[in-house]
Amino acid sequence: MKVKRNILLVSILLTTFSLFFYCSSPLQDQTINSSQEDGPLTPEQQLESFKLPEGFIIELVASERDGIINPIDLTFDESGRLWTQTATMYPLDPVSDIKWNDLLDLMNNPEAQKNHPEFKRISKLYKGETKGDDKILILSNLFDDSPLKINVWADGLTIPQSILPYKNGAFVAQGSELFLLQDTNNDGKADKRIPYFTGFGFTDTHTMAHTLIRAPGNWIHFSHGALNKGEVSAYESDLKLRMDYSKIARFSTSGTEMEIVNSGLNNIWGYQLRHNGQWYGTEANDLGYSVVPMESGTSFPGIGNEKIRPYQPWLPPFHEFRVGGTGLSGLAFADDAIGSFPEEWKDVAFLANPITGTINSVKITRNSDGSYSSKHLEDLLVSEDPWFRPVNMEFGPDGSLYIADWYNKIVSHNEVPTTHPERDKSHGRIWRIRHVSQGKKEIPDFRMMKTEDLVDHLKSSSLWAKRSAWQQISDRSISETKKLSPSLIHLASDPSMDEITRIHALWSLEGINHYDEKLIDNLIHDPMDNLRREAIRSLVTFNLSPSEVANKLNLLIEDSNSLIRSQVIRTLSEIGSAVPETIEILLLACKPELQGNQMGGSYERRFERYLARKALENYPSELYTFLSSPAASSIPTTNKIWASQALNKEKKEELFLKFWPTANISELDETHFIIISQMLENKEIYKIAEPYFLNLNNASNYVRFAIQNQALIQSDLLSDLLKAPIGHLLNKDSELDKNLGLEAIGRLKIKYPNRSLSLLISENLSEKTLNLLIKALEIDLNANQKYFYQIFQIGDFSFSNRALALNNFSKSNPSEGEKELIKWIPTIDQFEKREIVNLFSGSNQGSGILKKLFESNLLEISAFDKSSAEQIKSYNPSDPIGTKILNTIYEIEESDRKLLNDKIISYKNIINKNEGSVSKGKALFETCLMCHKVGNIGHDFAPALDGSASRDLDALLTAILDPDAAVESNYSMYRVTKKDLQNIEGYLVKKEESGTTIGFMGGNKIFINAEDIKSQGFLGGRSFMNKGLIDNLSDEEIADLFAFIRTLK
Repeated sequence: MKVKRNILLVSILLTTFSLFFYCSSPLQDQTINSSQEDGPLTPEQQLESFKLPEGFIIELVASERDGIINPIDLTFDESGRLWTQTATMYPLDPVSDIKWNDLLDLMNNPEAQKNHPEFKRISKLYKGETKGDDKILILSNLFDDSPLKINVWADGLTIPQSILPYKNGAFVAQGSELFLLQDTNNDGKADKRIPYFTGFGFTDTHTMAHTLIRAPGNWIHFSHGALNKGEVSAYESDLKLRMDYSKIARFSTSGTEMEIVNSGLNNIWGYQLRHNGQWYGTEANDLGYSVVPMESGTSFPGIGNEKIRPYQPWLPPFHEFRVGGTGLSGLAFADDAIGSFPEEWKDVAFLANPITGTINSVKITRNSDGSYSSKHLEDLLVSEDPWFRPVNMEFGPDGSLYIADWYNKIVSHNEVPTTHPERDKSHGRIWRIRHVSQGKKEIPDFRMMKTEDLVDHLKSSSLWAKRSAWQQISDRSISETKKLSPSLIHLASDPSMDEITRIHALWSLEGINHYDEKLIDNLIHDPMDNLRREAIRSLVTFNLSPSEVANKLNLLIEDSNSLIRSQVIRTLSEIGSAVPETIEILLLACKPELQGNQMGGSYERRFERYLARKALENYPSELYTFLSSPAASSIPTTNKIWASQALNKEKKEELFLKFWPTANISELDETHFIIISQMLENKEIYKIAEPYFLNLNNASNYVRFAIQNQALIQSDLLSDLLKAPIGHLLNKDSELDKNLGLEAIGRLKIKYPNRSLSLLISENLSEKTLNLLIKALEIDLNANQKYFYQIFQIGDFSFSNRALALNNFSKSNPSEGEKELIKWIPTIDQFEKREIVNLFSGSNQGSGILKKLFESNLLEISAFDKSSAEQIKSYNPSDPIGTKILNTIYEIEESDRKLLNDKIISYKNIINKNEGSVSKGKALFETCLMCHKVGNIGHDFAPALDGSASRDLDALLTAILDPDAAVESNYSMYRVTKKDLQNIEGYLVKKEESGTTIGFMGGNKIFINAEDIKSQGFLGGRSFMNKGLIDNLSDEEIADLFAFIRTLK
């Protein structure tokens, strides 16, 4: 029992300090130690620390000697100049100077933010009302022997996180603002600022809007990180758009439009439009998504778990391998046809990894059916200098890979406080990697090139040259560029040209808005798939009528290439109007789902039917008219049922009743289960549903569907229908079946006969089944008093389950519960007392009992923590005993903080002096996966632990000993207070209109209906993990644990 408890404690503490990996913030006086005690290396010394594969060379481009300080972005303009910026004001969080509770109240209250001193001060900096200290720099003379030239193009800025050169200026993403800077007099200095959008959240500096990338069709894409929320509004239109959590979005170059493109992951700091028009991105924490395709409309799991639509599939993890680290920060592909990296590096994603100080390499290809292959290759670059922090990358006009090196002892956003003296603001480097086979290139200046010469450069082997020619053609006066249309049509239609050239010719035609019907008809049926897809996409830019578009696409919805099919659907959606032929094509895309959610078949089917239903939501009257007409008879019934869900309640129920009799469905799949469950208020549909639920051969499937989709479908009517299949499962011999039935009762709050549940109580019951049984009995606390007491009295059951039973007994019978607890308390140890306090503090009755036990000295103050003490006080704020407990906890915490540095030194000595056993450490580490993932193993309630070996020991220990100092908003403890005054605390998995899902260590989740919630919110600055648990591990266990952690690279 003692061994099991220690393993559990290790799990909790690992969860605690991994929160630091993601977003830690230790004490103000904490120092950071590293293997490099002497500080930064000179650029020349750092150069010696790099290791590359044979044939590659790395060179210094610029450094702090040239004014490069904390660079973030790298981008080349059409003259071949390299744009970057300083970020000396980074980070700039309001949280650094205000209390957490105040911050969290402000996050969702824009009006309050406007009046709050810190938000107001920082907002003025981002808006340009107050001058900042940062600059935008332009580097010239990069490709010959001329001296490097650096021009300060703009100053007075505040962390301009992303820059995109455009015409005579540049778009800039800066905090709450996105604007265009212009050089109107061509003197090499920005002199005009045009605001485009405002309202981006900026409570977390490292997840603000960033990664601006130009796209065809007059769009600019960008990324938005996980820890900011805001309502974005446009200056040039009445647009308003929620921008919460991690998103990919795009805005029009006119500044009138903005829309969500993708949703999810956590921080996408690497994002690229490849040469063939496909989008790829990275996930900072890897999680199996180190580099993935980011087709428009995709959703990924991540903080917030927001989907574009609730019925869409998650894109499944792509990779079994992990590249290591928790801060992947840049993405680049060697997409030049020739003159860049050798052929074997084609389709290789290069990943900037500032945590491990490496450039990782992953070869990735996606097949026409949606399947893919990927392989983790040797790193392109490894550095022995711990200050090397590659945060961004871009291939340049010369075919070399340029790297922005933050060059800093501190890399994580909140690794130390913003004012920490070791946060370096005086260094920064830019490097480039080239292969010895690369020759010198002539780098043309496209801005100065004659218009008639631009088309020829679309044939260049350099992707930079193709992009520069396309953008110049698009941006120059239409009176100049319209004359290029014959040459562009010829180039786009020439089958002897490579696909990439023809795609860029098509993009150029979009740029000058020249539509040639013959060309487009030919391209749509070209054998080159990427070119076909781009031609289909371009139909929106050319603004054709819906009938024209439908006539061109009517056969392509059955194409063998998944990217073609999905683009057909997006195009039909984006044209904004529909004819019957439009609806028919979209209905054909509403095919039934396939089993599973794997790439190369089942995922693509789910993705396409989601896109089709989403598109049909744009055309409700056209859809209803078509489904009500004889023309719908040729469409499969299941397609029509799925599509009808895009309509309002009355019409979709009407059409369901019309179509269902011909569906010939004997067993409900998950989709139809959800559809029917959402319409049970209709009595006719309820009657249709009953026979399916009474077919007990499908009991386990239906109960599982109900649990998995609880937030979408829970209702009393569904609970009634589930009683028969649940009863069937409870009567089966299989423990798995019983557990499934009990979980459904507890999760869905189904009122099941108490007597039937009580018959399951047995001394031979497994602890898991017993736990689920107790939670099922909780549905009727008063009626089940005797059963809770019966369970508590069985001494062979685990302490945790007995404590849970006694807690429930005490809620309905406080006086008797108090008597039992008084007898039990002297027989249990300190850890068990803490568990009792954590349980009992969740209710008014339990808190009353705890106060009495504390007052009578049966419970010591060490059994309480801040969370339990605050809950106890919340039930009766004026009670002196609750106040005393809370104040004492505050005093102890303050005292512990003062001793923290001494404790860190002590534990460091233990770790450094004891070698530790990796195998024993691994065994201890196993239960950490109750909250985390390493590779594909574990849960997602906390950041992945891959790359842990690269983290600083001082900061890790700080996070373990004082987790509250190392947590940000999305990993703070979340408390839901129900209307019955019960408190539930844990990790916020998802909050939606129907209710809130809370997660707990071990992967368990609970859904609380919105109608049962009195209040809810984050507990500011409070980790949901316990603190100081390492104090109770032996020296040997600590050494073993950290020995294994050092293997997580």
